[in-house]
Amino acid sequence: MPRPSLLLTTLLLLSSSLNVAHGGFFKKKHRRQKAGTKYNEHDAVHVVVNKVGPFNNPTETYRYYSLPFCHKHADEEEHLEAAGEFNDFEGADGMDDAYENEPRIALAGRRIQGDRIGAERHKQRLGESIAGDRRETSPYELSFQDDIEWRLLCKTTLGEKELTKLKDAIHNNYFFEMFIEDLPMWGYVGDFEDEDAILGEMQGSHTYLFPHLHFKIGTNGQRIVSATVTTERDRRVDITNVHKPTTVQFSYSVEWFEDHTLQWKDRMTRYADSRFLPSSFEIHWLSIINSFVLVLLLTAFLTIILMRVLKNDFSRYMELDDETLEEEESGWKLIHGDVFRFPEFPVLFCASVGTGVQLIVATFFLLGLALTNLISTTRRGSILAGMVVLYCLTCTVGSYVSTRLYLQMNGKAWVRCVLVTAGLFPVPVA
Repeated sequence: MPRPSLLLTTLLLLSSSLNVAHGGFFKKKHRRQKAGTKYNEHDAVHVVVNKVGPFNNPTETYRYYSLPFCHKHADEEEHLEAAGEFNDFEGADGMDDAYENEPRIALAGRRIQGDRIGAERHKQRLGESIAGDRRETSPYELSFQDDIEWRLLCKTTLGEKELTKLKDAIHNNYFFEMFIEDLPMWGYVGDFEDEDAILGEMQGSHTYLFPHLHFKIGTNGQRIVSATVTTERDRRVDITNVHKPTTVQFSYSVEWFEDHTLQWKDRMTRYADSRFLPSSFEIHWLSIINSFVLVLLLTAFLTIILMRVLKNDFSRYMELDDETLEEEESGWKLIHGDVFRFPEFPVLFCASVGTGVQLIVATFFLLGLALTNLISTTRRGSILAGMVVLYCLTCTVGSYVSTRLYLQMNGKAWVRCVLVTAGLFPVPVA
């Protein structure tokens, strides 16, 4: 029989482990918002936040909530109180009467529910995870076809630590990325003025935070076909002095419009003119052909030079007798012993050759799939995910080439050669 104290300790450990599993690594992730969903009026539309990072280095990204943004939506009382203080908000004093007098079905799309919590993970595809996406929920409450003139997201007082983090992000030109369904939206965290390009912040310069976001969403029938987010400079907050606590009202507004000219299947074509994306998704065939021709020309020149050198050597050898030929070796014959000598580390050599052949085969397969549109070049992370899958599928090619070459060198430990080939590329990259 176990002692009561031991049994109690075991139960406590199991309880704590279940709590960690429920709220930590094993916490259930939110399902993806399916693209092309057909909405009815007042249906909830979810805004998914992704990441923040410097505009000049898109590969450096962090969680959206690595900056002190709102995790929870303000309730109606807080919103009405803030609306009464906000000068640009009209009709805030009579909002309670409007809520009471209007039908309940109309209020379903406009009333603050307060049931959306931010910073909860979303399910992601393989390519999105490889690309560094970190999709999470947000507390923004949007409903289909319901315009919002101004709504308080949250009111918070930022201390020195939070202000310093935001100020550093603004000075590094941080931008944020959000999604509605599969439509990305971008905007800047803030802006600065009167700063020197070399010396940086000077006396009289200012750093501003953009706490208000304006969502403009286009629809075609019951589907969302476009989504943009903009910041308003008129509602910016000065956070130059980080040593002084600053109260910030994060807010948002929503504008819906009908766009019959844009079909749902063509919704991604609008992003070709976006300033955050390349100017075109087209393949630059001229650059590819130019590089290919350059490689061919260099190979041809190198072949001509080697053939002329070898031809001169052979002509000279044919004119010499056997005794003179054995006394002196010149030209390419000086390295014939090194060319046909086995390497000092045959396993590493054969593994390198096999990995190189595997990468070449996987690259050509990927280019072929992209040219035939079997892999979308515009879908986020599809190229990276395709490369990972093709690399795994072509592992037999690399193992066969490396093992065959290793056995030709009279190698015995071919299993070791296969294992080294399998980890030579992915282990250093990881």
